[in-house]
Amino acid sequence: MDCSTKREVEEGMEEGVHESERMHESEGLVHESELEPNLAGNSSGFNISAVYKDETEAYECFCTYAHDNDFSVRKDHHSFWPNSRKIKSKDFVCSKAGFKKSDDHNSGKRKRFTRPVVRTGCPAMVRFVTDEDGYWHVKRFIESHNHELASPADRHLLRSCRNIIEEKASVLKSMTDAGIRTVDAYAYLAEEVGGCENVGFSKRDAYNLIQKEKRARIEIGDTNSLIQLFKDR
Repeated sequence: MDCSTKREVEEGMEEGVHESERMHESEGLVHESELEPNLAGNSSGFNISAVYKDETEAYECFCTYAHDNDFSVRKDHHSFWPNSRKIKSKDFVCSKAGFKKSDDHNSGKRKRFTRPVVRTGCPAMVRFVTDEDGYWHVKRFIESHNHELASPADRHLLRSCRNIIEEKASVLKSMTDAGIRTVDAYAYLAEEVGGCENVGFSKRDAYNLIQKEKRARIEIGDTNSLIQLFKDR
């Protein structure tokens, strides 16, 4: 192959690369599922072309995808439109994204309890952007994880997938108000739905709910007592 022919082939290859880059930029969506190996296997089921009416719908959809694929989600960075408080973009990431901040200033103090390090810098995430009408679209999606995912037996413990719906919260409150222990009320709910994995929240979540209710009642009682005290003066 002479020099002129070789130069024409190289120029043709460069034009092909540039054209590919232009097409990728015009699409506006980055899907990086193949950039890194997925140590936990292939995930599935997230529709990157779907459009969502608001943040709640987008977040719940991604949480459902995460639950089906055995990982938890947390909200991360966001940005606003200029001179506005309307969300322009927002990231939802794997709960193991990033790294824990080091406590160098407390290095000399003895800690009674040290939480285990759970963050691994996981790259899995989705970035949503909003349009002029307020609809949410997927801008960037990375599905690969750098850690082992939760086992099916522990899936119900994933934090972003736990939620106490009003119906079950009402049952818990009614039973504890009747003098039934929180642990027994939770056991009743678990038996009704066929096991703890189907309740939708953990035993600790139930305890936290009941304690929150008790604190709210105490605060209301203290407020009413203070009002009555001023009335009597």
